[in-house]
Amino acid sequence: MTVDVAGCHTVLHIDRLTSNLAMARSMLDRGARILGVVKANAYGHGALAVSRALERAGIDGFAVDSPDEGIELRQAGVASPILVMNPLCPGDASAMIGFGLTATVSDVEAAEALQAAARRAGRPADIHVRARSDCAGLGADGDAVVSLLRALRSLANLRVEGLFTHMIGPYRDDTAQIGREVAGFRTLIDRLPADLPRPPLVHAVTSPGLFNAPDARFDMVRLGAVLYGIRMVEAGGAPFPFRPVMELVSRVAHLCRLEPGDDIGYGPAARRRSDGRRGGPAGTGGRAAMIPVGYADLPYLLRFRDSAVLIRGRRAPLIGEAFMGKVLADVTDIPDAALGDEAVFVGAQGIETITVEDIGKANGIRPSAVLMLGPRVARRFAGEVGEPVGGVE
Repeated sequence: MTVDVAGCHTVLHIDRLTSNLAMARSMLDRGARILGVVKANAYGHGALAVSRALERAGIDGFAVDSPDEGIELRQAGVASPILVMNPLCPGDASAMIGFGLTATVSDVEAAEALQAAARRAGRPADIHVRARSDCAGLGADGDAVVSLLRALRSLANLRVEGLFTHMIGPYRDDTAQIGREVAGFRTLIDRLPADLPRPPLVHAVTSPGLFNAPDARFDMVRLGAVLYGIRMVEAGGAPFPFRPVMELVSRVAHLCRLEPGDDIGYGPAARRRSDGRRGGPAGTGGRAAMIPVGYADLPYLLRFRDSAVLIRGRRAPLIGEAFMGKVLADVTDIPDAALGDEAVFVGAQGIETITVEDIGKANGIRPSAVLMLGPRVARRFAGEVGEPVGGVE
């Protein structure tokens, strides 16, 4: 029997996840494929649960960063194609072949290592060639792509299934940069020599580009954030029809009185000099709720700014400094706050809502990073529409 006494838990709404997938499909041309990006434990949402749900919903495949992420999915029974997006390290070639993972190749040395592993295993291997855009030098430059594709033709155990790039412009919502990147990639494709056929799957768009780079959708898109209901860019105020998939909830574990000058953190900036309310009179003290969530569970708390939780349908500002396993919220203006009250870090309570976009903007981090959670956070699942929350992981 699982005993659920975690100080903090998430609720993953499976029905919202699958609805977001359906919404993404409705925005694409018929026949366009979707790779669900489940790297980094599906942006903290739980890669196994997310992948199983999306596979049942008919997604075309998955994208991860590293072989170990793909191997974990395979060992859990995920059968869909899995693209490992980071460049192939030659030493990983045998594992990639053994677990049926699709490798990213941007140089001949890696391709030859994969060819040798595939020959030993007696099976072919699918690969995707990565072309450089503006992203940190990753991928082969234009002329090198042509040379690489030609070299790959002599490696009999490799099948070039895809050609892709990763654009930066959509994340900056920079129209000019998007235009340059799309034009450069399209020129590369259009100028492939006649003896080098266009790979079946060309892809460039990720979640932001679904809104601001429609000309770069090609044969397939790689979607992470939108499947989780996370908005990465404003894209000129375009409607965002995706629902947040995960909530983060804790509870009030202790209530205390704080006096002026009380220390609520290790650093000198954490000394309490007023009641914590903006504009409140100095020297009046206040009331605080201790919530058993710290930066070991929610890393942005290590240096949080202008953040709050929801208690009894009202915002309770976080104060002082977070500890490894706890943080304080000012409940001076919530006099009925009581032990055991729900404290919502991400999600809705009453008419109030806190989103990862709110937290990201206040703390200067990308919203997709907010839910990169520590291992102590329990995970619960809400199944199909109307089913109760259950299933602690």
